[in-house]
Amino acid sequence: MDLMLDMFMAFFGGYLLYAAVKMKRTGEVVKGVMVSKEVDLSRARDLPGYIQYMYGKTVIMAGSALACGVVGVVNDLYGGLTMVQLVMSAVFFIVVVVFGVITVKAQKKYLGS
Repeated sequence: MDLMLDMFMAFFGGYLLYAAVKMKRTGEVVKGVMVSKEVDLSRARDLPGYIQYMYGKTVIMAGSALACGVVGVVNDLYGGLTMVQLVMSAVFFIVVVVFGVITVKAQKKYLGS
C-alpha cells in the first residue's frame, strides 16, 4: 500500500512539474491542477502576473512531491531510508500547507476569485 502511495506522489510531482512548465511556456493554466475548476480564466485580472508569480513556487512544490515520492519508493523497495522518508514527509507536509495558502492568495490577487 505504501508503495502505491509513494508512486502516486512521485507521479503527481512529475505531472505538477509538467503543468508548471506548460503554464510558463504557453501561458495556459491547467484547470484543476494549477487553479480551481470554478475559476473563470477569461475574466482573470492579470493572468501573466499569476503565471510569473506561481511558476517558481509550483516548481518547488513539484520537486518536493517528486523527491518525497522517489525516496518513498526507494525505501519501500530497498529499505534503509526510513528516517529520511519521515523527515521528507514532514517537510513535504509543510510545503503543501504553505503552497496552498500562497495559491489561494495568488488566485484572489491575480485572478480575482
